[in-house]
Amino acid sequence: MISLAVVIPLFDKREFIGEAIASIAGQDAPPDALILVDDASTDGSAAAAERALALHAAALDGTRVDLVRRSENGGPGAARNSGIERADCELLLCLDADDMLRPGALRHMREAMDLHGLAMAVIGYASEPAGEVFPELELLADELQPIEEGLFLLAEPLRAAAHPEFVMGRASNVVVRRRSLGAHRYGDAQLNEGVDLWYRVLKDVAAAGGRVGLIAAPLIRFRVSPGSLSHRRCDDWRALEVPPTVLRYRCSDDPGDRRMAAMLAARWRDHALATLPEEQRPLFLAYHRDLLGAAAS
Repeated sequence: MISLAVVIPLFDKREFIGEAIASIAGQDAPPDALILVDDASTDGSAAAAERALALHAAALDGTRVDLVRRSENGGPGAARNSGIERADCELLLCLDADDMLRPGALRHMREAMDLHGLAMAVIGYASEPAGEVFPELELLADELQPIEEGLFLLAEPLRAAAHPEFVMGRASNVVVRRRSLGAHRYGDAQLNEGVDLWYRVLKDVAAAGGRVGLIAAPLIRFRVSPGSLSHRRCDDWRALEVPPTVLRYRCSDDPGDRRMAAMLAARWRDHALATLPEEQRPLFLAYHRDLLGAAAS
């Protein structure tokens, strides 16, 4: 079976990391490598991870397990990058420390990637407790070519990525061939750092004629925490980080890049209006009117 590594960045998720590890240990086809990167947690997360790994040692007997301890907090992107550097398998999946894999998820991913020669695949998820589900297939019908039940090919991956209902990077819902990832890595951004990475990878895959799939089954159980960045209230519009993909591509000569930047700008605008106090919203819109102009067109 095609080899696969799972990378988990870990920062102050003591109460959740045990469930994430249990979901990996409970797979009928566990990963070949499990790499946890503790990003200088302050709540005992690394110790909780060690306890969970010991508890599931028998199930993970055939898995190379690394627990990396960073001495300084560098953010989730830096932690993922540290894990990626240690992942030498053919396939790579990142899993957030407060999320879980559904039973059979890794076998499902491996078989889809191997049997259909996919360079990367975007994975379905269901969130708790918000009840958010991706994908809603009827909204993406024009972007999808069925391969088999629950598995689709993205006929034009870059166009699909810019669809308002397409979600790539949330809940780390991408599995990729290591060679397709190449030298691309996560940046320093906190907001939309996954989208930024995977769009760059997707551009290379599309340029090389690689196949990109959508696994519709909700293989990831995505937990929405009250303090998560996407749901956190913000009292100062100046503290809202501009998505890196918007900055990177809004002035690109490529229409596809501009379409992607405009879609993400619209999402960012909606996020800001939902998280800012009412009196802050006009200030945000006025200051960022140039960035948001394309989103409104």
